[in-house]
Amino acid sequence: MGPMNLMSMSTSDLNVFLDSFDHVFSDCDGVIWAKKPLPGSGEFFERMQQLGKTVHFVSNNSMRTRQNYENLFAAANISEGFEKLTIPSTAIAEYLKAINFSKTVFCVTCPETMNVLQSYGFTCKYGPEVGLDLYTNYNKYLEDDTEVGAVVFDSDFNVNLPKMYQAITYLARPDVLFISGATDRHVPLIPGRVLLGTGIFTDIVSEEANRKPTQLAKPGKLFGEFAMKRAGVTDPSRVLFIGDMIEQDIGLGKATGFKTLLVLTNNTYEDMKAHKSLKPDFYADSLGSLVPVLNKVCLNGNYDG
Repeated sequence: MGPMNLMSMSTSDLNVFLDSFDHVFSDCDGVIWAKKPLPGSGEFFERMQQLGKTVHFVSNNSMRTRQNYENLFAAANISEGFEKLTIPSTAIAEYLKAINFSKTVFCVTCPETMNVLQSYGFTCKYGPEVGLDLYTNYNKYLEDDTEVGAVVFDSDFNVNLPKMYQAITYLARPDVLFISGATDRHVPLIPGRVLLGTGIFTDIVSEEANRKPTQLAKPGKLFGEFAMKRAGVTDPSRVLFIGDMIEQDIGLGKATGFKTLLVLTNNTYEDMKAHKSLKPDFYADSLGSLVPVLNKVCLNGNYDG
């Protein structure tokens, strides 16, 4: 059976749907907001809480500061959103902390990820931001640094050849950890156009170093399990995961065992149907489009879960 359209469900089917989960985990960018909140997104989560569901958030975007996230959640009328948010930078820092990592981290990351790692007490190495003019001088980036014990990739939009050379050099030592945050190969920058993301560079280094990274971002199962642990959730089958990207969001949901809902804010119905391997369990135009549907339940008292 293909994905079910929540907007056309009967009241009885909607009640069955609502009874099938206790927790909502939602992506943020493209689901709750674009440059500003998407209409009805905050009201959707309010309805979910009225129906007795817990609400949490999971994003691949480590680039935003805490203040920026808090401002966006506030604009969407979502309280304590940041406190309920799991992002790769936090997962990476917690993972390194859990294994008592004590060496230097080579960061091919956005500044905020490095800030988070440093706030956990880790020593970070990064750069250079600009390479040398002569390619023949690039051998300086092939010098090993035995203090480096981990290479972390996470949304570095200033990635360049020198950084990749250094990463490959460090990863030649089997004891050096290889960790990836966001692996998005494509990002929706403007409506109707999906452009290259930074995940392609992680893939290049992975291939050249012949190493597979520990994936602490969507769609990695370990990241989904980390989000569950932070939320105090133990049964993945009782989680509804909401996202707008098929590979990252639906991929995470399927890998972790969540029920999945795709909102068609950055994909068309045809895109969803055409994907060869990943199909959401449910779909809707947007969170806002579901508010009138949920109002029937909330206001009429049909749901008894």
